[in-house]
Amino acid sequence: MKRIAIALLTLPLAIALFGQSMPSVTADFSQANLQEVIRNFEAQTEHTFYYEPSWMDSLYFSGSFDNRPLNEALTAVFENSTLDYYIQEKNVYLTRDVRILAEPTILKALHRDEEVEAVEFEKGLLFAREYLDQSNDETDYENFVFEIGNRKNLVAGGKSTIAGYIKERGTGEPLSGAVVYTGDPIIATSTDPNGFYSLTIPNGKSTLIVQYVGMKSTRRNVVLFSNGQLNIEMEVDVIALQEVTVESERDVNIQNVQMGVSRLNVQETKNVPIVLGEKDIMKIATTFAGVQSIGEGASGFNVRGGKSDQNLVILNDATVYNASHFFGFFSVFNSDAIHDMEIYKSSIPARFGGRLSSVFDIESKESNRDEFTGYGGISPITSKLTVEIPLFDKKAGLMLAGRSTYSNWILKRVGNADFRQNRVSFSDFIMRYDHDLSDKDKLIVSGYYSKDDFRLSSDTLFSFSDFTFVNANASARWIREINTNMTSSVSGIYSYYNYELNYDESKPNAFVQDFGINEATLKGDLNYYIDNTHSLAAGIELKHIAINPGSKKPFGKASVVSPFAIEEERGLQSSVYVSDEYNLSEDITLYGGLRYSMFSTFGKQTVYSYDQGAPKNNDTRQDSVVYGAGEHIKTYHGPELRLSARYKLDNSSSLKAGYNRTRQYVHTLSNSASLSPTDTWRLSNQHLLPQIADQYSLGYYRNFLGNKFETSVEVYYKDLQNLLDFKVGSQFLLNPNIETVALQGPGKSYGVEVSVKKSGKLNGWVNYAYARTFIRLDGNSPEEIVNEGRFFPSNYDIPHTINLVANYKLTHRISLSYNFTFNSGRPVTYPVGSYDFKGIQTVHYTDRNAYRIPHYMRMDFGVNLEAGHKLDKLAYSYWSFSVYNMLGRDNPFSVFFDIRDGEVQGYQLIVFGNPIPTLSYNFKF
Repeated sequence: MKRIAIALLTLPLAIALFGQSMPSVTADFSQANLQEVIRNFEAQTEHTFYYEPSWMDSLYFSGSFDNRPLNEALTAVFENSTLDYYIQEKNVYLTRDVRILAEPTILKALHRDEEVEAVEFEKGLLFAREYLDQSNDETDYENFVFEIGNRKNLVAGGKSTIAGYIKERGTGEPLSGAVVYTGDPIIATSTDPNGFYSLTIPNGKSTLIVQYVGMKSTRRNVVLFSNGQLNIEMEVDVIALQEVTVESERDVNIQNVQMGVSRLNVQETKNVPIVLGEKDIMKIATTFAGVQSIGEGASGFNVRGGKSDQNLVILNDATVYNASHFFGFFSVFNSDAIHDMEIYKSSIPARFGGRLSSVFDIESKESNRDEFTGYGGISPITSKLTVEIPLFDKKAGLMLAGRSTYSNWILKRVGNADFRQNRVSFSDFIMRYDHDLSDKDKLIVSGYYSKDDFRLSSDTLFSFSDFTFVNANASARWIREINTNMTSSVSGIYSYYNYELNYDESKPNAFVQDFGINEATLKGDLNYYIDNTHSLAAGIELKHIAINPGSKKPFGKASVVSPFAIEEERGLQSSVYVSDEYNLSEDITLYGGLRYSMFSTFGKQTVYSYDQGAPKNNDTRQDSVVYGAGEHIKTYHGPELRLSARYKLDNSSSLKAGYNRTRQYVHTLSNSASLSPTDTWRLSNQHLLPQIADQYSLGYYRNFLGNKFETSVEVYYKDLQNLLDFKVGSQFLLNPNIETVALQGPGKSYGVEVSVKKSGKLNGWVNYAYARTFIRLDGNSPEEIVNEGRFFPSNYDIPHTINLVANYKLTHRISLSYNFTFNSGRPVTYPVGSYDFKGIQTVHYTDRNAYRIPHYMRMDFGVNLEAGHKLDKLAYSYWSFSVYNMLGRDNPFSVFFDIRDGEVQGYQLIVFGNPIPTLSYNFKF
């Protein structure tokens, strides 16, 4: 009886719906706009279509129909769009994101002779009745209900994927590492470096919760029909910023499968004591366990016993070959233009390659899309300014940043006499342009340029009058969201480094000398988020490297210097990689990656051969082979395996283990412990073998007191092959046959790193690192044997390092900061005697690196007065006062010897022997 009554009530509707005669259409379309398709159907069927023309602006269709019913043809046309249709008599009504029900669910149940599935009504997927008590204002983000996907693609009881980008509201900066999760059931994920997330959850009603350090936690009410996109913006939490609970990075040190990774946001550098008025992310990086610097005036870094050239420094995917300004006192990066930096000391992801020790992955800021903003600062020797400009109705943004010196007065106050006679200036510029081409496509174009000019007295280490070096790079990256589970990126990159030095103290001997390296790279990456527990990544990279090893030309008409140039070197480095991260369970996560790299050198070049088993020198040279332009000379290749695993012991502790192999095909020629502006890079060739490293690491991580304290202990061991060193008295500059002075041999590094990090009103970190690195040079002849063929410390072996960084928030505006650094003295070779041989006086030295310079110790202190919190101010400013080397300790950079009155005298080179107070002013508008 009940079914009869329902049938009688619905019979008129059924007749109206099913009594229509459906016309057929025949057509063939190739990338036709939907308006063209609709006009074709109207002409064939005499039906009238009603719709909003703007819906069709970017929609196209390709396909053919042969006497196909109109409703079936329309279903095919609108399959991949948000459009739907409803046919009534000879009228066709088109809708977008709304579905008109031709047959209610209750009528379907009657026709199927089965009960209506109550689950569809309970989830509210067919009618919006349940939304009546919710906000209908889309700007009320936390109460509005967002519909994700197409209703017509709903699979009741199934799952779909929500994907999108998490950004900071106002600036548009992507938030890497933000946590996105649902409460019931608990399903979570985190964003990648681009702020992209992908979360697979049950269809129906859900609440997404998003959390990130320094941001207000936010939520989104969603009804999920099928795969779709939801972008989320987060607001800065300006109230009690230093006291909020760090939710987004909560347990990240416990949960993350990677070890030996340090992440640094530029905001974390704000309260660290600074030298010469500049906050510097690269200097802050040296306070992390395992990252060392040999002192003031030193360029480059040593990571876990690695040489400075074994670190890959990249800005927006582009290589930076010299990351220092001003004798190493500043990095080449204006921190105001930098968003964050990740340092990989071990468990290096498979997408990176080309260096043995570490990767410094630096990403510049994305421009504010909402309003024009600017900020800058004035310090004792530099001024800087950064502006962010929204463009094209907030679809794009441009960030421009510049920094420059304006005085050399500080050098007059440096303790070393040589430095006081010098003049130094530098400038750098960063540009980044972001454009949302569509909801799924994004274009990022960036550029960087820096220049240093030196005027060096002739008795300094460099022995030249004028010196200039330039860093430049550019990159363009297209990021596409293929679907809610897959993203891709394609990048074109160019990097350039060049230096030029002039000597004009003596007009007849005046000369100009140069060096240059440039690389052009094309790469593609693909990321596939299978689900919340499993993700894949793959990519390919092709890099062309060209090096001008050096040339020398006469400088001025009076110069009699003969011109000379070393043949250019060219190489092609290619690699492919694939990686897989999989959560076997809540406690076990595995990561596996394989990178296969290949490197080939090409002519035009002359290659010499030498007597078999004899040392390479002019006396043992046999023959030469001349390779033409583009002719293949030598190829090296091999796999680079990356493995890591995490085992969660409980909610507050975990164990991690990792192994990675890395290969390096480019090398610096230098006998100093740090990078020098006069260092030259050379490619692997028939005589210079690629360097190879195998690193094994193990770590224990534990948090205490509700994650206020994060502690870790990591141990590692590196097995090194083909480390580069040199014969005694080697000459590197303008040496066309570098194999005659180069030595290569095995090495080993090992150490332990202990770190404690605290959050809260008193925050900071303290770490201790014990690190050793050794090399053995045991060739076939005395000139190729060093220290009798035994392992000996490298000149960057620094056993003990202690770093302490502490910040204390007195009020919302006033904070105090303290920094303490201690390093063991690095190795040095001392002269211990002299003798006369046939009237020639010769100095006798100890074994190489048998002694050490004195230990390095420094304390810094700073006070920061931050901007007020009034919202109606035109501009905001804050002051920073700091004292660098507060105790005025004489920390030697190096020890050297000279003969005075017939006796050998030892001297120490001290850069900053006095406290250096600094007052800097910063502003934002």
